[in-house]
Amino acid sequence: MINLGDNLLQKIVIDAQVLFNLIKTTVPVPLENLRKQILNKEIITIIPAIALAEFLWKMRRHNKIDEFIQLLESLKRADNVIIDEFDLEILELMIQNKESHELHDEIIAMTCKKHETKIIYTTDKKFEEIFGLELRSWK
Repeated sequence: MINLGDNLLQKIVIDAQVLFNLIKTTVPVPLENLRKQILNKEIITIIPAIALAEFLWKMRRHNKIDEFIQLLESLKRADNVIIDEFDLEILELMIQNKESHELHDEIIAMTCKKHETKIIYTTDKKFEEIFGLELRSWK
């Protein structure tokens, strides 16, 4: 938990698919609730840089670079959002890890470990099966 003002807030990690769905006008109820929690600063949201890179790749494919830039700028200004880079600490956690699925998924999972949270918003069941994380899915 992180202290933001006088409150201890729960930390969660989100993947690129969550970002892609959060920018839609109509989103499933669990993601709408997540969006509200982020905007109301009720949680600390950790976004691995690799997830942002994957999101950029998706937005480029949909010809929505301007929307990506706008979201990135607002994320950078939010004091309850951490954009976490791939660093030596994550690499060292990867060395200790016994099993993996895909490189970017392992980096995201080790980001959870780095920030001492097991909660990840994703639809990819591998995060639960391989890394023992708690999935928050909307499907």
